Amino acid sequence: MENVKENEFIPMIRALWIEQRNRELLYLEALKKDGMGSFRRVLSQGHVSALLFQKEVKWIYDYFKCFLEDKELVDNQISSLATLQNLESLNNKEEIAGCLKCLEASTLKLYKTLRLYVEKDSEIRRVLDEHLNRISEFYEALCKLELGSRKSVNFIVLA
Repeated sequence: MENVKENEFIPMIRALWIEQRNRELLYLEALKKDGMGSFRRVLSQGHVSALLFQKEVKWIYDYFKCFLEDKELVDNQISSLATLQNLESLNNKEEIAGCLKCLEASTLKLYKTLRLYVEKDSEIRRVLDEHLNRISEFYEALCKLELGSRKSVNFIVLA
């Protein structure tokens, strides 16, 4: 990895860790809601994956960071406070799915960008690809749930 790429790579890994922290907190908040039914399984899996992915991203960050210049990762804050407050105000699972879908889209974008900085056959690339695939599955599940509500609305309007 070139020096220029390292200067961009480390802050991107940090941003990805923060994004995983946001995922953890938002999925946890969604799990606290009543009436989630079968959606609770997806929420639980999202929460657990966020915890696991945070640890793995921290491992990557610790491997590449410069101990003299780069900060430690601190998990006592959420960078998307507005998203958390928005999620707290939502009650129906389709709206919650839409909110989480936006978060997952942002996370996927970070992963896709980050992959460009990593060698194709490296262990880090393998970890990033696994995360990317799993988060893509969550994104698709959230899209289906969100679309389920739109189909219901269209059916009611047509009736």
